[in-house]
Amino acid sequence: MLESVIFVPTMHFMSELRHNPKTQKDEWYYRIKESYRDQAGRPRNRVMLNVGFIAEPHRPEDIRDIGKCLTFKSKRQGRGDLFGSPLSRYNEFVQRKTEEFWSGMVNNGSIDAVKEDIRLSGERAKRLVDVDTVKHTDAREIGAEWICLQTIRELGIDKFLEKQGWSEVKINTALAHLITRTVYSPSELKSMRIMEENSAVCELVSGRQGWRPCSKSIYKVAPSLFELKEQLESHLCRKTDDLFNITNRIAIFDLTNFYFEGRKDGSRKAQFGRSKEKRTDCKLLVLALCINREGFIRYSSILAGNTADPNSLPDMVDTLRAKTRVPNDSKDKALVCLDAGIATEDNLQKIKEKGYNYLCVSRRRLADCEIAPDAKTVTVRDSKKQPIRLKQVKHEENGDYYLEIHSPAKRLKEESMNRNFKARFEEELERIKKSLGTKHGTKSYAKVIERVGRARQKYPSIAKYYVIDYIPDNKERPKSMADLEWRIAVPENVDKDSGIYFLRTNVATFDEKTTWDYYNLTREIECTNRQLKTDLNLRPIHHQKDERSDAHLFLGLLAYWVVNTIRYRLKQSGMTHYWTEIVRVMSTQKAVTTEATNALGEKVRLRQCSEPTKAATDIYERLRYKKMPFRKIKIDKICSTQ
Repeated sequence: MLESVIFVPTMHFMSELRHNPKTQKDEWYYRIKESYRDQAGRPRNRVMLNVGFIAEPHRPEDIRDIGKCLTFKSKRQGRGDLFGSPLSRYNEFVQRKTEEFWSGMVNNGSIDAVKEDIRLSGERAKRLVDVDTVKHTDAREIGAEWICLQTIRELGIDKFLEKQGWSEVKINTALAHLITRTVYSPSELKSMRIMEENSAVCELVSGRQGWRPCSKSIYKVAPSLFELKEQLESHLCRKTDDLFNITNRIAIFDLTNFYFEGRKDGSRKAQFGRSKEKRTDCKLLVLALCINREGFIRYSSILAGNTADPNSLPDMVDTLRAKTRVPNDSKDKALVCLDAGIATEDNLQKIKEKGYNYLCVSRRRLADCEIAPDAKTVTVRDSKKQPIRLKQVKHEENGDYYLEIHSPAKRLKEESMNRNFKARFEEELERIKKSLGTKHGTKSYAKVIERVGRARQKYPSIAKYYVIDYIPDNKERPKSMADLEWRIAVPENVDKDSGIYFLRTNVATFDEKTTWDYYNLTREIECTNRQLKTDLNLRPIHHQKDERSDAHLFLGLLAYWVVNTIRYRLKQSGMTHYWTEIVRVMSTQKAVTTEATNALGEKVRLRQCSEPTKAATDIYERLRYKKMPFRKIKIDKICSTQ
């Protein structure tokens, strides 16, 4: 590689006729000028010394020789001559003036100024590139990864793993996998491909371009994190409480399930159960979650797919009490909000015994309640601006307080569902009846009753209004059925309770609006489940081993921690974007490698991060995060092309 372009400085005199005030004549006025080429090879000139008028007698040849001698001294400065100075062959005038003029140039800094000019020109030349040689390669997404990494560092996950004795490489692997899971929601195999081809996440977490975790370490990360589940969740609870000053006065509990692809033979946890998504053909895992009103997880448990909803609550209450301080004052007790499926009498009693209050949907309609004489009706609006009427009622059975909810929208929904159920139930009865008349159809009395019973179980809300008559074939064949008839016996007041349900709480101080607002916080856990299933794509589960399935779900929960931290901070500033929209906006920021040839003929390679768009900048500013992980990094300098 050439260090610089070779230049040959030449000193010579510039002259012009000027009026000499001393002699009152026009005489030659001299300047010493140096001509040279800078580091980029461009010709340059600099006046080294203003000599003025030379009064001593001299010849034109003497002026030329002085220029030669000065050029020689410039080339040879700092170096001696083995055989004496060649300046000795010039006359005494030339030698004397050479030394005089050289001393003048040294004293006024002209010699050093030229050196500085050459150095600066070299620096400028390095930055000047031929646009025809510019190439952009290895473009990778970096924006969403960068805000995730800053959030992870804010949550202290990297420091937590370091305290657990994890090596730097293992921590970087864990962070890279977690960020990839959060942004792209892929499998382990796709994660490796994304790290290899699409994302700059490995470069961000390690600070080195080209580093990639091996496939074995990727597959081991999630199980290793799951081993630290309790400690890591406790750490994140404390961290988010401190970051956002969360009091955890309200806890929302619910269950959801995730279905498997595959048979899952021999699994202890993967079982058939009641699927929230109507996937009765797949085995399930149940995820029990307790979140606070800000959407952060306080408790999580991965249960077998056939776990009944009420059975999941006791462990949650014990764990929550261990994590959360429960005040003795009943007014300051934390409030547990839960769905009707979990709100059994035993579970509600256990909640009270552990020092909590509760708010739930009543498991049954109150038939013997009465409305207080002074009770007022409070009207609120749902998310679709539909009116909902609230009214407090008295019920003497258990001493709890109830709120009657009358929702016209719910009534219309129930009526529509009942119409659909009615049509489907009658279709089932028609198929059973048709089978009686076919050659190989089911005619056995017991079998027909069994089929009708299954249909009733399938549509219980509408089947209870049907009266079904079973007509036997004849006396000679009493075990055979000839026909099936049915009619609808609907009570006169069947529509009276349509669209009406009750909220139940043991807190007497809640007014109607407060009770309704607290109950609507259950929408937060619905949002959590939607993010886990849709945004983070945790379903279906493809793992065959239980420990791998548990690790898969826990990694998704950690990703949810990151997502909810980002979304909660954005919500505090008035931005309510879903995670998919945030990722879309941030994916516009890229990391790019640029290759080019500079003015010195050197091929250079730079790693650059693009400026964020206006929308991405807005997100950075709301989060109070740095916008750029880096701006420009000089990777290397390849050999000169000259």
